[in-house]
Amino acid sequence: MTPGIGPSIGNPHPGFGLRVRFDSKALDLVSADYSCPCGRAEDAVGHAEVQALVVRYGRHRRDDCPIPAIRAAGAREYAALQHSLSKRRSK
Repeated sequence: MTPGIGPSIGNPHPGFGLRVRFDSKALDLVSADYSCPCGRAEDAVGHAEVQALVVRYGRHRRDDCPIPAIRAAGAREYAALQHSLSKRRSK
């Protein structure tokens, strides 16, 4: 992981997954980081960078991760997201 002001949730051993921190008092301060069991890790600071990081995290889990169980879970989550977005909303 690159050094930065990424989230400190669960330090000193934060574990795997995506962590996003949004400071409601300073609306311009957004930071995120992720780590994967395969060893890949990144962090980002700023609205646009955090949005891009979240997309990269999802794509890594779905397409690029060398661990088959992670890819399968990422594919299931992506399919559930696509299903929820395609459902018609009732009034």
